Amino acid sequence: VLLAHNPILHTRTKHMEIDLFFVREKVAAKQLTIVHIPGTDQCADILTKPVSTAKFLLMRDKLNVHLNQPHCA
Repeated sequence: VLLAHNPILHTRTKHMEIDLFFVREKVAAKQLTIVHIPGTDQCADILTKPVSTAKFLLMRDKLNVHLNQPHCA
């Protein structure tokens, strides 16, 4: 979020330069709004981190992911 609004590039972020300029252009043109999402609300965590069953189900529903087949008991 900070990088999208900060015009100063640093050596640590040089690898993101092209994507960052694209995002900055969209923000400047008011075609994109950047907002901070707290870590507790990061839906992608269910794909990359171990989470509790309750959090998994909540985030799965937020992502609108459903089973293709009925659950077998």
